[in-house]
Parts: sequence; C-alpha cells; structure tokens
Amino acid sequence: MKILVRNTVALGVFFILALVTVQAQTERGQVNIPFDFYAGTAKLKAGDYQVKRMSDNAVAIRSADGKTVLVNAPLTIGARDSKSGRRLVFNRYGDRFFISQIWLDVDSGRQVIPSKEEIRIAKDERLANGAAPQRREVALR
Repeated sequence: MKILVRNTVALGVFFILALVTVQAQTERGQVNIPFDFYAGTAKLKAGDYQVKRMSDNAVAIRSADGKTVLVNAPLTIGARDSKSGRRLVFNRYGDRFFISQIWLDVDSGRQVIPSKEEIRIAKDERLANGAAPQRREVALR
C-alpha cells in the first residue's frame, strides 16, 4: 500500500512539474517591432525584443542589446477571437505608439496600465479630433 501511495504522489508531482514547464514556455515570446514605442515610461527603439511574463502583474520587455523594461500589466483580458494569436497591441496617437496589451497566450492577455504621458496625449488627441486611438498589432513568434 505504501508503494502505491508513494508512486501516486511521485506521478502527481511529475505531472505538476510538466504542466508548469509547458506554461512557462508559453509565457514568453520574441517579436520584431517595426516602429519606436513606449513601454510604461520608457521609450524603446524599433527592433527585436523578447517578452516574458515575470509575475501576475509584471511583463519584461528585453531588447537585443540587453536593455530590459518592466511593464505593469495587472489586468487579465479574454480573447474574442482565438485566431488572433500571440501578439502585442499598441495604441497609436499620431506618430507615437504605446504598448496596450500583451498576449503571450492565445486565450488570454494582459492589459497594460497607461502611463501619464499616454493619458495626456490621448486627452489631447480626443480634444483635437474626437477620435479613439488607432490600434496596431504585432505578432509574437
């Protein structure tokens, strides 16, 4: 009986570790962003980036030259279209892009808290032309 319990516990631990490993692999991605953009308060240049979920609220965006920015993304959002895939979503105001959503998983993403700069620019844009920001999506690989 002890052997059966011990084997069952060992098998359970194995499955839990396998599940954590699979989830960790889907919580990161690489992306080439073809425009300069803001992530939180940091302005980043166009180029290749690694995106990795660090915790429930934090996502790290790391450039090819090693610069890392942590983005506050505490809100979980659900996908309306599972065909959209893993991606980054940006709000565009004129020629400025601000990261808005991070989808490291097809079924759920993280909503980024807008910076004070984005809030100010969004307010100015709405006052000037009454339009909502344009959205731009870039696929993760």
